[in-house]
Amino acid sequence: MADVKSGDIVVPGDQLCVIEELSPSYGTYEKDGIVYAAAPGAVSMDLKERIIKVLQTDGKMKLALPVKGDILMGEVINAYEQRAEIAIVRRNGKDFHSGLIGEIHISNVTRRFVKSMHDVLRVSDIVRAVSLNTHEIPTTLSVVGPELGVVFSRCSRCGNPLTLTTYNNLFCLRCENRETREVANDYGQNYGLEARPDLAPRRRSYDNRGYDRGDRRGGGRFEGGRRERDGGKRFGDRKPERPNRRGSDSRRRRD
Repeated sequence: MADVKSGDIVVPGDQLCVIEELSPSYGTYEKDGIVYAAAPGAVSMDLKERIIKVLQTDGKMKLALPVKGDILMGEVINAYEQRAEIAIVRRNGKDFHSGLIGEIHISNVTRRFVKSMHDVLRVSDIVRAVSLNTHEIPTTLSVVGPELGVVFSRCSRCGNPLTLTTYNNLFCLRCENRETREVANDYGQNYGLEARPDLAPRRRSYDNRGYDRGDRRGGGRFEGGRRERDGGKRFGDRKPERPNRRGSDSRRRRD
């Protein structure tokens, strides 16, 4: 155990003990088996419960770090190719003014393949996530699940709130910009935004006419899945092979 005892004043990052001796509680966190102070204050050890805390100098409890399963909300402050940083402001529906930063790795955004974090999260997005670790800094977050993900987002061009059209597709009513996010199933509802499925991007319809337009350059068209050229000959059809009469003529001469 580090040379600390109850009543000692510590600052964030000070080593307190190892996890085998005392478990982290309010105002502390654990990393690689070592318990550290997460906030300035006085050390308080409970040997009966085998926990260690950091309290304010007046004896009041410091705000505990998130535990696994906590639902957290915050704003994306940095987004990189493989990860994003979230400034946490709410914990389990209550305000959480701690300055704590959470981190989301791209593998904890969705089960489908995503090339870049910018395709699912962007700076200034408001995100609802779940904590994956307990009393650790940084707090590891995940947005995998229907109730998790982006709940509010702004257009990256003009800053106007984005409206949800269909699954993960967002549309700006001001500049008509389209963007994608990994959204929660209640996206925009707490911000006065109504879904507009009528503004969803239309899918292209492919039919014979579409192929006809593309095949006019070759002077032909598709029928029944095959190309026909002028004159009625099918593209790719081979000319009938002529019989090899060479051998038969030579046999006739010998006869």
